[in-house]
Amino acid sequence: MRVKIAAVLVVTALCLAWVLWGIDPDVVAVSLGDFRWTYMVPVMAIYVVAHALRVVRLRAILGRPVPFWRLLSILSIGYLAINVVPLRMGEFVRPTLLAEKEEIPFGAGLAAIFVERLVDMLMLLGMMLLVGFAVDLPEGRIVVEGIDVLRAGQRAVGTVVLSGIAGLVALLVVGEPLLRVTDRLPIGGFLRRFRDGILALARRPAALAGVLAASVVIWAITVLAVYVTLLAFPGLPATPGNALTIWSVTLSGMTVAPTPGFFGGFEAFCTAGLLMLGADGDRARTFAVLLHLGQFGFTVGTGLMFLLYEGFSLTEVVGRSRVSATGGGA
Repeated sequence: MRVKIAAVLVVTALCLAWVLWGIDPDVVAVSLGDFRWTYMVPVMAIYVVAHALRVVRLRAILGRPVPFWRLLSILSIGYLAINVVPLRMGEFVRPTLLAEKEEIPFGAGLAAIFVERLVDMLMLLGMMLLVGFAVDLPEGRIVVEGIDVLRAGQRAVGTVVLSGIAGLVALLVVGEPLLRVTDRLPIGGFLRRFRDGILALARRPAALAGVLAASVVIWAITVLAVYVTLLAFPGLPATPGNALTIWSVTLSGMTVAPTPGFFGGFEAFCTAGLLMLGADGDRARTFAVLLHLGQFGFTVGTGLMFLLYEGFSLTEVVGRSRVSATGGGA
């Protein structure tokens, strides 16, 4: 575990060094001076709407009448943990809190989170395909260090989506014979609870359709937020197509290199996308840092607010989630 954390931190440091190395402080100062800060009001409003839609989507996946405010609290604390806990261990916080606060079995909660992530990967794959076919890119592609980012991202995300679907099909179709084998393993009980949660969701196709529709809106308005932030930066190539491209490339990097808080990878890939679109290097780097700080600040600020409201300690919540993930949960 320590080796993995060290490796992640090294990748984070290298990405940040690439972004910040040689940046001209004078250009940064001018960029910040030109930045239209009032544009951040609609951007933050978009983040609030997207956050609320994620609550509605998660409730639809769960199929339980969980109060909106309670689910908003659980989701906010979970996103905070995802952003500050290394190696995606924060993913277990939401199903743990759902089990503790709403008596939703841990397996069912984790199944809901799995479906949520799978749908988000499907949306990302769709955005990358749209960029590849509908956006006029320089020489038809974006290349970073000899790597075609969109093509590599499509392969990586497509593999995740197909693997996730194949795993679900195997668990649902093979069912009991497979579970009898896995019952001998420490994760046997967890897999049974997970399968029960997936089956409960599969019986509600209308809810699944609503989940997909909500996901399209969530990602569409997130791209809108990126576009408005581009408009706030004079001199950057601000078009809806470029916003879609930049966000798709950035998400691809975050998927490949999930560093703590996504620092380093976010800035590196966001900057690379802007550079390939003809943006000035220092302005591109400044934009990437500000865009990330805005999103990170919203996520962390919202999560901390609900931590205080609930009287939780993040360390304790993460500790309990690790116990649940290893088979000690409900």
